[in-house]
Amino acid sequence: MLRNYQHNIKHSLITEWGRHHNVMVQMPTGTGKTHLLAAVINDHLKGEQDQCVWIVAHRRELVEQIEDTVARYGISKEDGRVKVISIQWLSRHWEDVKTEKPSLIVIDEAHHALAETYQELWLRYPEAKKLGMTATPCRLNRKGFTDLFDTLITSDCIADFIRQGWLSPFDYVSIRPNSED
Repeated sequence: MLRNYQHNIKHSLITEWGRHHNVMVQMPTGTGKTHLLAAVINDHLKGEQDQCVWIVAHRRELVEQIEDTVARYGISKEDGRVKVISIQWLSRHWEDVKTEKPSLIVIDEAHHALAETYQELWLRYPEAKKLGMTATPCRLNRKGFTDLFDTLITSDCIADFIRQGWLSPFDYVSIRPNSED
């Protein structure tokens, strides 16, 4: 079951897909991005039977976590309609998937999407809807994502999630390089 704020973001996403093909969603770490993407995919698959969805992550560990979460929504990798793959695997296996035509491509940790390996997805599958999920829709080099994503949906801020009881309060420290601490 999605929380109210996840339902609101999902509704905003569906609305934005009515206007834009490529949408990025920002939600803080720990607020259920993977559960939201699983619910979106589940709804997407209720359409035509020949729908194919790819979820692309940047690390193998994330692939396994995502597979476990989407399985809770009844989306099994054995079904064949949803593939959870790492971008490294995909960049070495374009020939193995050349006949597949995903209708939706979800980019987990979408702040990595400016890398050439990800940009290939836009070149090879321009007709597929793209959903970028990230906690951090900004980069230290200040380069934006407008070449890839048409719009950004933002959730509540971390402080609001803490006030609402969805996240725990926290402290953090920064340690300088070469520090003896």
